[in-house]
Amino acid sequence: MPVVDDPRRWSAFRKNFTLFQVSVGYLIAGLAINIQTPAVDQMEAELPATSSQISLSISLFLLFQGIIPLLWSTFSEIKGRKLVYVTSLAIFTAGSIVVATSKSIQLVIGFRCFQAAGLKISFLIKGAATLADIFDPEERGRKMGIYYIASLVGPSAGTFLGGVLTSAFGWRGPFYFLAIISGVVLLTFILFFKDTFRRERSYTYQSILKKRLADRAIAKKLPSTEDITPAAIVAPENPGADIEKQVITRSQVSNVAKDIKVSVMDVNPIKPMATVVKRPHNLVILLASSLLSSFTFLVNYTTSRSLATFYHYSPLNIGLTLVAFGLGTILGGRWTDHQLIRLTAKNGGKRYPEIRLKSTFHGLIVFPLCIIGYGWVIQERLHIAAVCAMLFACGFFAIFVYTSTIAYIVDSNLGRSSTAVALNSAFRGALAFALTEVSVPMQDGLGDGWMYTILASLIIISTLLIALVIWKGPEWRAKCEQKDIRKQLKDIQKEIQEDL
Repeated sequence: MPVVDDPRRWSAFRKNFTLFQVSVGYLIAGLAINIQTPAVDQMEAELPATSSQISLSISLFLLFQGIIPLLWSTFSEIKGRKLVYVTSLAIFTAGSIVVATSKSIQLVIGFRCFQAAGLKISFLIKGAATLADIFDPEERGRKMGIYYIASLVGPSAGTFLGGVLTSAFGWRGPFYFLAIISGVVLLTFILFFKDTFRRERSYTYQSILKKRLADRAIAKKLPSTEDITPAAIVAPENPGADIEKQVITRSQVSNVAKDIKVSVMDVNPIKPMATVVKRPHNLVILLASSLLSSFTFLVNYTTSRSLATFYHYSPLNIGLTLVAFGLGTILGGRWTDHQLIRLTAKNGGKRYPEIRLKSTFHGLIVFPLCIIGYGWVIQERLHIAAVCAMLFACGFFAIFVYTSTIAYIVDSNLGRSSTAVALNSAFRGALAFALTEVSVPMQDGLGDGWMYTILASLIIISTLLIALVIWKGPEWRAKCEQKDIRKQLKDIQKEIQEDL
């Protein structure tokens, strides 16, 4: 759809600067996830707080950063990208300041949730949408790759920075750092970010606008709501005019639409979410993906507790050790792309959604074994080199499999990918909340060895679910697509009958 000041026709500098801005925002969001973990021991001692309260501050952060995307995603499709970014950055900055100055664990818990409701969500869901606004499909893949590097670097860098800042300034240091850096980025968005949203290209906005115009046509007792496009809305005094003979300009249609106020209240997110979840391949892969991602959140927290308690590590040493897990995730992401290219070439250059999942075959087998191995390595208090090696292996295979499930969710939900990704975030947040809450009792009662063995059994369930999608996914998708076609044909037949 042609638009005024088309973002895809901006200069290369403007587009790449926008890419840089949203990538930095996503990086800060990644930092916020794990920057607290090296400081948990010090927070328990100084606030004071119990282990259960600290785990609650982390688990609720994960829960909120999983559920709120559904709201931000809807909001940006009505009010634009810039307002969402500025609002969420302001929320995150305010939350960081309050956490850094908190005198009680209750304030920490409450405003960690406030943080999660801000930055992480908007940049996770809408950053990719912004890049789709400004880059043509031919160059979008490479730019998305740059953007998603932030999602891999952020969590691992967060553990390192958390260790450095906690050692230098105490447990409040990491949160002051987040407040300062997010405040600076907020200022750059206010001053330099140019909104990429164009309502003509928003399916959500246009669907609402069409309904509102139809309601107006009915209110004016037009013969048919079909008359609203384009003649009736421009010349309502002559709704029966021959549309083919009307000279209608884009500005006329825009002027009529200007006085129609579309708000967030016009959006019903339940229906598209229900459409996604009702598809069996989506429900199965959402469960599998959430199990995988929950492990990546849990391992940082439980490892930091063990390193502080049994290895007597400082926050700096904890952060340095957890970098091994982060490095594994970065290389795992690169490896999954390599495997996809290989399998696509082997398939004659033809790609389909399930081929992404097939590329994870080796990872699905090895990953649970790595988790069990890591659990018993740290349970037996082996040398830190063994701990780092197993952390690296867990990180490598975790992201190797997880990124493929995300790609499958997007590829198998064309036209609904934003809703599907938001739902994945909600599933992930809910499960991560539950697992983080039970992790402390499990770790204290069973020890690291048996706790990670139980986690490995959950990953085996995830493996079986992914295998089920590889096997039945094409059949399930085909049935859903046929059902959609039948529904469309039925709607067309109904419209024809009404016209007759």
